[in-house]
Amino acid sequence: MIRGGAMAQESTCQMWRRLAVAATVLTVLLWCAGAAWGCASASRADGEAVSAGGSNVLVIAATPEPQGAILENVAAPLLEQKGIALEVRMYETYDEANGAVQSGEVDGGYFETTITMEAYNKQHDADLVSVSLIHYEPFGLYSFKYDSLTDVPGGARIALPEHRTSLDRALRLLASKGLIELDVGDGALATVKDVSRNPRGFKLATTSADGVASLMRNADVGALNGNYAIGAGFSVKDDALAWEDPKGAVALVYANALVAKEGKAKDPRLQALTEALLSQEAQDYVSTNYRGLVMLNPRAAQAYQRALSDSGAQER
Repeated sequence: MIRGGAMAQESTCQMWRRLAVAATVLTVLLWCAGAAWGCASASRADGEAVSAGGSNVLVIAATPEPQGAILENVAAPLLEQKGIALEVRMYETYDEANGAVQSGEVDGGYFETTITMEAYNKQHDADLVSVSLIHYEPFGLYSFKYDSLTDVPGGARIALPEHRTSLDRALRLLASKGLIELDVGDGALATVKDVSRNPRGFKLATTSADGVASLMRNADVGALNGNYAIGAGFSVKDDALAWEDPKGAVALVYANALVAKEGKAKDPRLQALTEALLSQEAQDYVSTNYRGLVMLNPRAAQAYQRALSDSGAQER
């Protein structure tokens, strides 16, 4: 769910610069990682118990879809085979979930992108880190009225999410399809004020991320992230008028991560959870249930984590 505080400008700029370096390294790594597909880390024998501090209960914060569903339906049974009991606690906002991770109320969280995590760290002097990237939810343009972008008339109303990072993604998607032009400073997040040309006179309206689908009943087009598209019953392949390029840098910048406090990132239970979330079972579940709205790519996740490490992007 895309909720939470406003993005800190300094953190965002730093993140985009860091990820530009990491994406360059990733391009090379992806070509070299063919044999690594599906392997999140060194595999452990089935049934082997993994624990830390004598506890075999792993408590993870999540939002309901898709993270909570993946945790409960895929990760929990796989971890049970290793002697780990997974407890999933659902939260409605990113700030609440991050607060639970930071306070130690839970062992980790699976609900946000690294950009959102870094913003929380900046705003709350926290020390959350990414254990691993897990999946990507493509941003798309959807409509209850039109079947293609060419059908959308001039002056159409387009509903956009008001959350800073989501609004940036939505506006850049519109610009990439030639619907608008943007004049945005280097490393800055785009806002409606940055629209330099709107030749077809689209009316751009912002609302809460969870309100876009509702506003679409009265608007012509809406920009939705994967989890909200799931809730509205859409499919990227069947319903989206346009969507982000899943092979582009944005898919890496906005990948959802498993996060934890810095001192807990190497907890073997979290490593076991990472393996479960990047397993073939998870791949099959995501492909069957989310119709392109959630994209799991273990090879990219592995290679990208190495790229982050090599570029120093995770140093604090």
